[in-house]
Amino acid sequence: MPGEVQVFYRKWRPQRFSDVVGQQHVATTLRNAVATGRAAHAYLFCGPRGTGKTSTARILAKALNCEELHDGEPDGTCPNCVAAIEGRMLDLIEIDAASNTGVDNIRDLREKVQFSPTSGRYKVYIIDEVHMLSGAAFNALLKTLEEPPPHVVMVLATTEAQKVPATIISRCQRFDFRRIPSDLLVARLRTLCDAEGITVESAVLDLIARVVWGGLRDAENLLEQLAVSYGSSVTLSQARELLGLGDTATAISLATAVLKGDASSALATINAEAGRGTDLASLRAGVVDALRAALLLKAGVHDAVSHPPEVVDAMQDAVRAASMEKLLHALAVFGQADLKAEPSSPLPLELAVVRAVTGPAASVSAPAGRTPADSGSAPAPTASRPAQPSRPRGPSTYRAPAAAPSPATPTSRQFSPQAGEPPPVPAAPRRELTPQEKNWETVCRTLNRTKGKRFVLGPLLKASQSQSIEGQTMAVRYTSKANGERLEEEIADAHSRRTIEAAVADAFGVPLSVRVVYETPNTAGGVGAGQSALDSKLVRAAITMGARVIDERPLDSPKP
Repeated sequence: MPGEVQVFYRKWRPQRFSDVVGQQHVATTLRNAVATGRAAHAYLFCGPRGTGKTSTARILAKALNCEELHDGEPDGTCPNCVAAIEGRMLDLIEIDAASNTGVDNIRDLREKVQFSPTSGRYKVYIIDEVHMLSGAAFNALLKTLEEPPPHVVMVLATTEAQKVPATIISRCQRFDFRRIPSDLLVARLRTLCDAEGITVESAVLDLIARVVWGGLRDAENLLEQLAVSYGSSVTLSQARELLGLGDTATAISLATAVLKGDASSALATINAEAGRGTDLASLRAGVVDALRAALLLKAGVHDAVSHPPEVVDAMQDAVRAASMEKLLHALAVFGQADLKAEPSSPLPLELAVVRAVTGPAASVSAPAGRTPADSGSAPAPTASRPAQPSRPRGPSTYRAPAAAPSPATPTSRQFSPQAGEPPPVPAAPRRELTPQEKNWETVCRTLNRTKGKRFVLGPLLKASQSQSIEGQTMAVRYTSKANGERLEEEIADAHSRRTIEAAVADAFGVPLSVRVVYETPNTAGGVGAGQSALDSKLVRAAITMGARVIDERPLDSPKP
């Protein structure tokens, strides 16, 4: 009966600490801890997928139970090591937290840890994707994690450490796994190709390393997929076809035309490719890849560019005339181009070209032929003045003042107040927004309906009192601690933070990280020196009930 066929990432899984790729800081520490008998009772392994967290946990379990340990490394030949390699070691228990999320699962684990090991010195529990546990399950795990039996070692692995409670993290030794550098990925893939008899061009391995973003498991899977699809000899064109990256020359030509502002040439390229039946999603991916290379070259990070020399040379020429702001904008526009609804339609790419060529200002300007003054509507509210929804007015003695006619415009109809009614007070002129305030308005408008981890991001940002750029940071100021804490919670979530910072970068033209700053609110709900009436809690409450500010004077000004 033929033996079991294993996929590459299982067949070539590291079996010793020295085999772990790109995580020497973790492997060396664990090997020394085992060699000196100072292994901890609980570990937390954090990091991106495919970087070796579970594999390292299994090596640790083997080393702790190895009968012939050599300088902290398992020998791989003793009965316990062989049992672990073959997946039949009873003292190595792996639990998938994604499918065992409840408190009952943790209570069951808490009872079983009391039993002694079967053959080794330690029972090692590996809880994968531990962030998926419920709050009650985490609470049930606390005491066992802090003081487990002396024969138990627990390893928690997660790709989202920010979702693990601080009470759990504080009871573990934490190790952060890094994305594996491209040169180490290429070297590892080359070793696999030599062992498996696969002939590939060097550019193919560079392409795989660039696509997987530091994940070894993904790289091994792609290499195996290429070998299965095209046999033992794989070319660069075959790899680009399988990975959906399209033709390199066409993608570079389109990216170069965009950076040089040649919309005509870029649109002609898109329509020519669409006419040939080219996969436009692959073309978009190739353009994004080329623009990323241009961005790195513009920033002077040449070592991070793993593209072939011809791509580097072509993009070097294109970036000389392009500003960093234009590069950021083009990359953001093509990254957001959505081809899912109509995969064969060139329209999304055509729109992306026009937006990228016309520059960042085009995405925030008013519609062609129409300005805010022409529209007859008031300017959009600033970030410190939340927009209020229109609401029907109930019975009230308040009567909205009539618009004061311009002195230069003759009129035959004048306002005559009724008996007992005061004359209307003319509205104070609105001040012009600064460029930074206009950019912040753009950020809030972009995220107006974007849901973060818990809150809608646009209104939450709009509720801030002020914003300022401090170095590479956008400081968002709040007087409301509740709103500030809500934004801090969203920033702590990786997806929400990337969404906010992408909108800020698109509006301001430079990448900025966002942080929350608290300001001391005015006491008693009044308006203090140097403050606007809109900073008063009472005034804000009145606005939410339908009132409108028609005049604003300092407290010490004489009454009219």
